[in-house]
Amino acid sequence: MLRQFVRRARWYNVVAYCPSIPRRPFSAVTARRLDFGGPNDKVTFFEQDGNRRREVDPEAEDNEEREEVEHELAKLEEELKELERGPFDPDSAFIRGLPENDRKIALEALRKYEEEHGPAAPQPSLKDVFDGELDDMLKEEFHGLALEQENWQDGARQRRKLATKKSAEAKLAGSDSHPYAIRLRDSLKRYTKNASDERARQEVWKCYRRCKQAIPEFLDNLPPEAMETIWESQAADTSPKSARSTHLQILVQDADTLGRPLSTPQILSYIKVLDDGGDTGKALEQWEAYQTALSQKKEDLEEYWMLGVRLFAAENNPQRAQDIALAFLSNDNTRQPRVLIPVIVAWGKSLEKEAEVKAWALYLQLKTFLGPDMTMEDYDKVSIGLLTAGRLDTAVAIFKDMMVTGQDPAHDSTALYKAALGLAGNLHASSIDEKAVNKVSLSALKILPRRFQNRFFYASWMKKLIGMGQVDSAALVIELMYERGIRPDTKHLNGVMAGWLREGNAAARDKAERLGWAMIQHRVDSVWERFQPSQPSPQLETNQTVVDPSRIPKFLRREVPSANIETFSILLLHYTRRGDDDMVKYLMKCLGDAQIQPNSYFMNHLLYAELRKQDIGSLWTKFQKMSVSVRPDLETYACLWDCAKIQYDRGRTAFDAGFPSARQLYANMIHWYSQMPSRGKQEVLSQFSKELYDQIVRCFCLSKDVAGTLVALHSLRTLFGYAPDDTTARLIIFQVARIASVPADTPKRRLRRLSSTPRSKENINQVTRLLEMLGDRKSLALSTQGLSVDQLDPHEKQQYQLEIMASLLRIVLSRADKLDPARVEKKLVAASAEMQVEGIDLGPPLGVDDSKLL
Repeated sequence: MLRQFVRRARWYNVVAYCPSIPRRPFSAVTARRLDFGGPNDKVTFFEQDGNRRREVDPEAEDNEEREEVEHELAKLEEELKELERGPFDPDSAFIRGLPENDRKIALEALRKYEEEHGPAAPQPSLKDVFDGELDDMLKEEFHGLALEQENWQDGARQRRKLATKKSAEAKLAGSDSHPYAIRLRDSLKRYTKNASDERARQEVWKCYRRCKQAIPEFLDNLPPEAMETIWESQAADTSPKSARSTHLQILVQDADTLGRPLSTPQILSYIKVLDDGGDTGKALEQWEAYQTALSQKKEDLEEYWMLGVRLFAAENNPQRAQDIALAFLSNDNTRQPRVLIPVIVAWGKSLEKEAEVKAWALYLQLKTFLGPDMTMEDYDKVSIGLLTAGRLDTAVAIFKDMMVTGQDPAHDSTALYKAALGLAGNLHASSIDEKAVNKVSLSALKILPRRFQNRFFYASWMKKLIGMGQVDSAALVIELMYERGIRPDTKHLNGVMAGWLREGNAAARDKAERLGWAMIQHRVDSVWERFQPSQPSPQLETNQTVVDPSRIPKFLRREVPSANIETFSILLLHYTRRGDDDMVKYLMKCLGDAQIQPNSYFMNHLLYAELRKQDIGSLWTKFQKMSVSVRPDLETYACLWDCAKIQYDRGRTAFDAGFPSARQLYANMIHWYSQMPSRGKQEVLSQFSKELYDQIVRCFCLSKDVAGTLVALHSLRTLFGYAPDDTTARLIIFQVARIASVPADTPKRRLRRLSSTPRSKENINQVTRLLEMLGDRKSLALSTQGLSVDQLDPHEKQQYQLEIMASLLRIVLSRADKLDPARVEKKLVAASAEMQVEGIDLGPPLGVDDSKLL
């Protein structure tokens, strides 16, 4: 029994009292003498480590902790007493810590204060404070419970109201400091400063959406000014892939949720955005929904009613659009009658029996309203709209009115209407209606004067339509010509074909190719019938896919005119730009079958096709073959000089030994120019450009032909009137530096790197300084004559620049070939003869001062 008790005491001592002390073995041994049952009975504990045994007290650690706590409490009580006395007590630590003199001064001051104001009131103890506050809290709580028991409903309502107010204030404060709200304010500021900033507009919407998701009661706390700015940013988005329709619908829903009515500009912009997005039906629903609310406002709703007219016209409801438009115009004579234009076009698209009559009556009213203010743009909108709707006769009558405006008022539609009804005086819009038009006969009103019954009238209309980009409408004019027995020319169809190819889409390209090949087939058939009438003509094999006949224009199913060289040139340009070499070859074959000689335009595009592939040999071969029967033009030689730049640039891989040198190509161009008549020379002089001049000089510089460069500068100045400038000087400086720094046998792969070496840069600087010295000497020579460079006229200034460049090139010739001035001039004369510009003034030879620079 005693052994078990001792074992429990041992574990109690180790585990309970000393949990942080590691266990160590010990043994408890009972005392030799134990008296049980007496008042002084006790148990003695021993700890044994090996052979050593000593007595231990199990409560020693508890006593030690208790003493430590009591000591800390005593210290706290002392500190509390110190605090109760205050810092200005004579025995406080603050006063005792002052120096002796300061302590005396402080005690004297405290004594005088007590004499004047009396002793300070004793400070309440902490116990009294806490007890008083606790009593007050309990009294307030019990008082509130009593009030709640008396009228619990009123108290609950007041507390909920107070809690709601505090919650709203907390949410408002939280929304202002939320990171998303801060970003929204910053993005709105950026958009306000620059409304065209697309990124700022996108950032506004992104931050607005995130604030709605992350901040409670965000919409309730959003100021109306911020909402207007957000609306403006999304309504002004005009990017192709914008989602402004969706964004504005979300903003409208948010405004409805908050009970905030939209302003009139916002309503109009919302409806316009829906219409622009293709949802005209929904836009019309919104227009109807806001009609009552807007009608009650005392605002100018002209834009709203005009928008409604356009929407009803777009939704194939021309009668409702007409009613609104006429009522709108009858209320105020100052309003714009051009609102009738979409209604006229809508009647043209309508399938009603009297639709064309109503369209014509509205057109007459429009002309009457506008009078002399009706512009060409107004005629174009009406005529193109009716032409697209299939009202060809009405459209051509309107185009006729545009042609006779101010020239032949007797054939104007309003004049014919008055004459048919026998009206006198000015015509009023109110006197024009459908019944009167039916009485007169619409065909009589749309009669076309005899002088307009020719292809030139329709050609002018087609040219205008193609220039406006209305190529399909121009094709409808061709159909109208066929219906009226007027056969279109080849140039008319060529214009339509070129217009379709410029559009670039697949459908227009397919129609253009079908039209072109149909004209070529007709040409081949006529040639075959003339030379081999007994055999059927070959059918062209093109890559055209089978298309539904209903999609092919009607005039393509008729007998189209024969193709000419312009037709082939348009198709050649199309196929060469697409890189379709097979179709180019087949087109060349068909050109031979059609017995048509190519022109320079056709040849130039073949050459440019080879130039794009950098096939120098093929380009020169085609030029030699075709130039036998085709006379080149200036564009031909521009293409050859572009090819020469690739040929003479040794850093490029493209090279052909059969291509002529720069002198030979220049001689070829001068021979072509000398053979032209005087009128042709004047045309070449007007077309010769500074770009071609620079390209010719660049080619001579790349060829490292110094003598040829000097001859070219003088001959181009004499024949074409161009003189060196800063670009020319830079080209020549690089040429001279390249001659000095790049050996003749340098591989091509190293030429590009050598141009940026320190030696090359040093040579360029030396040549530049030499050119400046020549300019200074030339300027000094002018000053001796009492002149300056600024006083020279443009012609003299060009000659001045040319002489400086020529002096530099002569110095380079003398230094490179170690020639004296006389031999230099002989070399220049030989070069001019080779370039077929004999007799050209090559400028003065090197002078004594210039020879010193060698």
